[in-house]
Amino acid sequence: MRYDNTVDLGVVQIHKKVIGDIAAAAIKEIPGVSLATFGIVGPIAEIFGYKNFPSVSVTVDKDQQVSLEIRVIINYGLNIPVIARQIQDVIQRAVEEAVDINLKEINVNVQAIDRPDTERKT
Repeated sequence: MRYDNTVDLGVVQIHKKVIGDIAAAAIKEIPGVSLATFGIVGPIAEIFGYKNFPSVSVTVDKDQQVSLEIRVIINYGLNIPVIARQIQDVIQRAVEEAVDINLKEINVNVQAIDRPDTERKT
């Protein structure tokens, strides 16, 4: 007698905020790149354990295809097109491994260039 090892236990739903959290965590793997911050609310919320990533937008269209928009700050001196492509690759790989979703598109929006403060010696 043959037994089927699969059992249908119900539906698994993944909130789009989870996909945004995965993308935000993946950004930390790339040196010289950080998520754009907006105001003081985000850092204060993180102190109290709340995850708030206003620089990551996740949209699901009518065909259930998922798109991401990531707003980042890149360190001065880095090649922006190369880093942007690396951001797309890292996020795509992280989302596919974690939730097995193929993203429709990953849009990278460079909000600023972070220049290190240089001290003037006189």
